[in-house]
Amino acid sequence: MDSGSYGTLTRSPEASAHSRVQPGVSKILMIAYACNPEGGGEHWLGWGWAEQAAKNYSVHLLTTAKHRAEIERHASRHGITPHFLGLPDGLRQVSERLGGVGRWWRKMAWQARAAKLAEALHAQERFQIVHQTTFHTFRVPFLAARLGIPSVWGPVAGGESVPPGFGGVLGTARFGETARRLANQFWLAFPPVQRSLAQASTIFVSNRTTLEFLPEPVRARCVVLPPNALRPEEEHFPEPAARATADTFHLLYVGNCVATRALPLVFAALRHSGLKNLRLTVVGSGPELMRWRRLVEKFKLGDSVEFTGQVTRDKLPELYGRADALVFPALRDSGGSALLEAMARGVPVICLDWAGPGEMVDANSGVKIPVRDRAETVAALAAAIARLQALPELRRALARAARERAFAQFRWEAKAQLLTTTYHRLLAAT
Repeated sequence: MDSGSYGTLTRSPEASAHSRVQPGVSKILMIAYACNPEGGGEHWLGWGWAEQAAKNYSVHLLTTAKHRAEIERHASRHGITPHFLGLPDGLRQVSERLGGVGRWWRKMAWQARAAKLAEALHAQERFQIVHQTTFHTFRVPFLAARLGIPSVWGPVAGGESVPPGFGGVLGTARFGETARRLANQFWLAFPPVQRSLAQASTIFVSNRTTLEFLPEPVRARCVVLPPNALRPEEEHFPEPAARATADTFHLLYVGNCVATRALPLVFAALRHSGLKNLRLTVVGSGPELMRWRRLVEKFKLGDSVEFTGQVTRDKLPELYGRADALVFPALRDSGGSALLEAMARGVPVICLDWAGPGEMVDANSGVKIPVRDRAETVAALAAAIARLQALPELRRALARAARERAFAQFRWEAKAQLLTTTYHRLLAAT
């Protein structure tokens, strides 16, 4: 469908040719607002689910027209039938002037139109399953779950929150986190969200923190599924060379410099530990960067911490290559692309045992720090850093296990297996 139209279903000629599948192949309608086979983040994941499902099913993909050219280039190759839905220009222009509220309103408006078009498509195609893969949040409801056929929602996140007692790490951003926690309770009570939770046959949730946030009656239909997946180039990272024991122990952080990434916990741990011959490299930019720099000066860590700012991707292999461990102290995160990239490169991970990162790493592939108490967390971080610095054999064992876990759990093949198992179970029950 053209980006400004509404009410007529169109598909590309190439995709129409591929939609003629053998009798008996189940038809799946996938809804992915964020979707781009040549993009990154949620857009790339939105496409990935459709691509994997198309290996065993006839997939119709309902998405926006924003990346129509890219989708059509790949859809014909994978036998996916795309349908494009936009919003009236006037509605889009008004929403863009309203900032964050406007973005949410635009998503809700698109979702309402997508549900109506899903009904029209279903009347034509008679789908066996409808699956909404993106948005990656429970706050935008799954309105097409009302089609009356088995439905899958997710992976969804959004139930994560900063643990009690850790707000002081965030600086002034703690007030926004308090507002977010209250807003989450509001959205959970929002009738369309409640209906979506009640109607979805299966819900993929990104982590146990979100699972425990959802109402208890819903949890029996939930499957914990971290959303991150290895990109093709990450699957071909070479086996890491053995790192020689060096005088300096290198810690690395890669990611956005935002309050919830909670690097002040690491700064406090470095001060607490009193370790020598240690260097932390912080790669990234964002609104917290200046505050973090001031904390490093306050803690007198200037010689031990380097801020590189944003770097191009071609510089990352060198940074990962000299890192003895990645620190990823996120207090509210549904996943962690840098964490997964480190694992795939054979870099040990130190993260908090909370939300997405705590789901991605196990006891064999990294060091997970408890978040029961802020002082305890700082002390545990300091102890973990000291232990890894002192025990190169432990670092090597964690590195091997991290790489193995990344390839076993976060390749698309593993997600496709779960998808097929879920679809098979739902189809068998109809």
